[in-house]
Amino acid sequence: MPSPTGSAWDDRFATRSPMFEPFLPVAARWQGHPVFPDHAALAAALHASGPVVNAAGQPLVPGTLAPDGGALAYERSVAAEGVLAVRSDDWHDLMNLLAWCVFPRSKARLNAGHVAADGAAPAPRRSPRRDALTLFDENGLLVASADPSLVALLRGFRWRELFVERRSEVRRSMRFLVFGHGLLDKARAPFIGLTAHALVLDVPEALMGQPAPDLAAVLDRPLAGLVDTLASPRDLAPLPVLGIPGWWPANEDPVFYDNARYFRPGRHG
Repeated sequence: MPSPTGSAWDDRFATRSPMFEPFLPVAARWQGHPVFPDHAALAAALHASGPVVNAAGQPLVPGTLAPDGGALAYERSVAAEGVLAVRSDDWHDLMNLLAWCVFPRSKARLNAGHVAADGAAPAPRRSPRRDALTLFDENGLLVASADPSLVALLRGFRWRELFVERRSEVRRSMRFLVFGHGLLDKARAPFIGLTAHALVLDVPEALMGQPAPDLAAVLDRPLAGLVDTLASPRDLAPLPVLGIPGWWPANEDPVFYDNARYFRPGRHG
């Protein structure tokens, strides 16, 4: 998948958007690098983050796939050999490795789920479960909430009530953590229309003040359990990410939420 702003290396990419907050400690390893980190630097990041392992407990190492390898070849390589395919100078694959470093348990469950679900639908179609796993892996957002009434607004597409009328409560009782590596790649150059597929975790209010990297580490285990329950794309809640307070300067003006093409009133179809 092409990167939105090409392949030029930017060693401070993670400092340019609050969407990268959970990933800052890992990305900081590459500040000062004049070029994309090579496989040795990526292997060091994986090892320092755990080490990161697949569902079978094998440590992950960066590697390559055959040119004709597809999505399932990637998943099988991770699950069977612990080899995480990373193309040279590729933002999308670098974001995937970042996600493994920060959410290792959840990524391992996603990977195992893909392999287990292989064959559950007639070729060349994917099963609804694999569709859901793919959407969350690529475009997922974790919403940690200590207030069920705010979650009801999110699930009900009541964006103005959520992000304008109850904005202070959202800041106090909700946290938003990017998970999907495709969404991370897009976060380098955000655009109106950028929408995530969210999973919601109910959490105690006491967690709300934790730094994003610490919160991600705490929530990785329950998120992995939630990943196991994904059955279809409708288990994921669409969320226009540029509406999240603090994530886009223009959303400080309530008029921003009047864009009904972005802040849609409900599911279609």
